Amino acid sequence: MPDNSVTTHGLTKVFGQFPAVDTLNLGVKGGELFGLLGPNGAGKTTTVRMLCTLIEPTSGTAEVGGYDIRENPAAVRRSIGVVSEGVSLYKDLTIEENLKLLGTLYDIPHARAERRINELMEMFSFREKSKRLVGALSTGWAKKAMICAAMLHDPSILFLDEVTSGLDPQSAIALQEFTKSLCKQGVTVIWTTHYMTEPEKICDRVGIMFGGRLVNVGTPYELRHSVSELSTIEVETPDLSEKQLHELEGKFQSLMNLHACTYEDPLLVVTCSQSDELVKNVVDALVTVGARINGIQRKEPTLEEAFIALTGGEDEIDRFLESGEQKKQSP
Repeated sequence: MPDNSVTTHGLTKVFGQFPAVDTLNLGVKGGELFGLLGPNGAGKTTTVRMLCTLIEPTSGTAEVGGYDIRENPAAVRRSIGVVSEGVSLYKDLTIEENLKLLGTLYDIPHARAERRINELMEMFSFREKSKRLVGALSTGWAKKAMICAAMLHDPSILFLDEVTSGLDPQSAIALQEFTKSLCKQGVTVIWTTHYMTEPEKICDRVGIMFGGRLVNVGTPYELRHSVSELSTIEVETPDLSEKQLHELEGKFQSLMNLHACTYEDPLLVVTCSQSDELVKNVVDALVTVGARINGIQRKEPTLEEAFIALTGGEDEIDRFLESGEQKKQSP
């Protein structure tokens, strides 16, 4: 298998005159937890459906698990597992009955299927719930059941499309942690989401999608810092005098490239160029002028701020979302 589990070449899907995915070029490494981040309508789900061979591209192609999605779609489907809004289990069957049925459909030998079902029941802590009807499960357990089913044939690549949508925070965190453990076992995971905080917590790399295009790709750290070379330090330091503030500004200028310094008792906010010793330099300066420090924290750029900057700002995002709503309402 190539180094990349998934590679796209100019992958494009046009519905009528609307380019849902526009010339996507992307590589996802084996064993990587890769996030596709963007608002609803950005092209994430359409991308996943093409990669899973559920819809054909208008132009371009991709290799998934080493197989071309156009030339060998059956081999692609054998290599992947999918959890998406359009994929569901039989609600009037138990989890175990669903898995046995899927084992037959996948043409997995009976003894091997039984072993795999037992492994998954243990892995997902389903032992007590294996006899429950899927329709009687909570939303969180139903999502876990769908991931369990997607893993039955031991795929090398797993697509999780908006998998935490509608989950309570505890269930969402449990699924995030479980997904990370799968990647440690060598499974490649493509995780799509419109929640800005999710990729920051779990993904090795993130691709930002907007208006059908891939805007940028990088680690969460790289994306956060691609839009700003500044860091902010907030210090709770009460009763600073004008003299102390003047001395501090001079010290900050000499120790680092100061961008801004504001004080509203008791909060001192210092913004300057990023540096590994930034907090130390601020503390040293405060101690030198005799300031009292009750608390200090460094505020880094967020992935949400990076997303807004990379996609043209909040006004552009609002226009995109409004146009999506108009398309839904039009006959």
